[in-house]
Amino acid sequence: AWQMIDENVAFVRPASVYNIMKEYDLVHKWAKTEEEAKKKGFDQPLAPNEQWHTDISYIKVLGVFYYFISIMDGYSRKILDWELCETMEGINIELLVARVKEKYPEAHARIIHDNGKQFISKDFKDLISVLELYETSARICHPQSNGKLERFHSTLKTEHVRQTAYFSYEYAKQKMAQWIDFYNNERLHGALLYLTPEDYFAGRKEERLADRRNKLHNADIKRRAYWLAQQA
Repeated sequence: AWQMIDENVAFVRPASVYNIMKEYDLVHKWAKTEEEAKKKGFDQPLAPNEQWHTDISYIKVLGVFYYFISIMDGYSRKILDWELCETMEGINIELLVARVKEKYPEAHARIIHDNGKQFISKDFKDLISVLELYETSARICHPQSNGKLERFHSTLKTEHVRQTAYFSYEYAKQKMAQWIDFYNNERLHGALLYLTPEDYFAGRKEERLADRRNKLHNADIKRRAYWLAQQA
């Protein structure tokens, strides 16, 4: 519904779309277990660059596993930068963190990571200190602490990696760059009021929501005018 409104295709309220889908048994909810419902992560950030998440995931290209490293802004869920590496050495993560800090020099974010050896090394901790950042390890057996990035990795693999044939390592990086640009700038996110990560990161949230409200309001006026004319 929101995508149709944003693209000026149709102006239908989400509740109306939901009722139609429910009528045709197209609504399916994923129930959380009681244990999952009780678990919570860290306090949520209130602005961009307050909290960053980083992690490593495996990506298979032509039968070879590579290491996908990314840094996500915890407020907007925007992927700030990423790299597809042939090795899982700590220097790769350190270079990526330094690159993101160079993009946002005023940021003094808290970096949330797991307890992998790359993140608990002295070199990594020294870099964090030099860059005037902070770091927090996710609690053991508590994936919710880094759940936003875990979810992104799952989405990346489901919506892109498993749907794409990679012909080479460089081609894989090219296609991933295109998809991540789509994820940041076009893909609507349920946890972000069906806006994009870039909308939140760039501070366009209220502007975009107001634009949607205006479109729906104008559509309501036109519909009422149409039906009144039909009854005349």
